Amino acid sequence: MQYHFLSHPLNIADPGFPGEPTLRIEKSTRIADGDAYNSSILHLFNHFGTHYDAPAHFNPNGPTISELPIERFIYEHPLLIDLPKGEASLIEPADLVPYMARAAKADCLILRTGLEAVRKRDPQTYAARGCAFSINAAQYLLDHAPHLKAVGFDFISLASPSHPDHGVKAHQILLGMYSKHYICIIEDMALAHIDAYRLQRVIAMPLRVQGVDSAQVSILAEVGEPTGERS
Repeated sequence: MQYHFLSHPLNIADPGFPGEPTLRIEKSTRIADGDAYNSSILHLFNHFGTHYDAPAHFNPNGPTISELPIERFIYEHPLLIDLPKGEASLIEPADLVPYMARAAKADCLILRTGLEAVRKRDPQTYAARGCAFSINAAQYLLDHAPHLKAVGFDFISLASPSHPDHGVKAHQILLGMYSKHYICIIEDMALAHIDAYRLQRVIAMPLRVQGVDSAQVSILAEVGEPTGERS
């Protein structure tokens, strides 16, 4: 087996959702300054970088990040699909239909749109003109993928400034505001380096802060050795 991160390391230069805080690092102690050890104070917005939206993010009755059961973060049947999308595009049910036979059996659906390349090339465009889920796509996924614990993707948020009429409602739908079922959301993932055919298991390791709706997450992918075959 091989192991890879599907999460970006946190970097103060990385883009955040427009208008929101990001990350600031404050020096606490430094060996170079005569202290015995190095330490820092992190001022971190909990929806910056690769992060995990728990239901409480948009659902006032939903569990917070520390209240989710551990099985919510372990995915034995992940599905990574390539779904090419451009800047300021919208994911609609028609984009998902061809994959739903497989997605219906998956416990984690990961969408690779290719927008990760924009993150590296033009971070501000990545933030301001990201892809987004339509309201109908969120409802379609909730209705047709009963085993999904989470959906993740390589754009900055389920919402986008380019489609403000969809962001809130799409989040509410997936996070269970209108039903007993909910699908958690993993935003701003690192996916360009992963072979979808070799992906076997995914584990999400969130920062578990009590009373907080969501948090940063490290995503570990377990992949098999190359076989030279495609199924």
